[in-house]
Amino acid sequence: MVTIRMHGTLRRFLPEGRESLSVEVGEGITVEALLEGLKAGRDTWLVAVNGAVVERSTPLRAGDVVECYEPVAGG
Repeated sequence: MVTIRMHGTLRRFLPEGRESLSVEVGEGITVEALLEGLKAGRDTWLVAVNGAVVERSTPLRAGDVVECYEPVAGG
């Protein structure tokens, strides 16, 4: 089981707009596959696993916490 935390408007990809969700994933699933399964791949700009920024090809393990961030605009 991994915990997914969506920040900002990315919460729209989780049921009822929740901030986090724990899900069972298959062994070796990648961050990219997880994001695509949630339909959040195109909208997610930065991903951290257990507090460290990772590439989308990173495989996940049970107990991981995946945090997803969207781009931030300023002006």
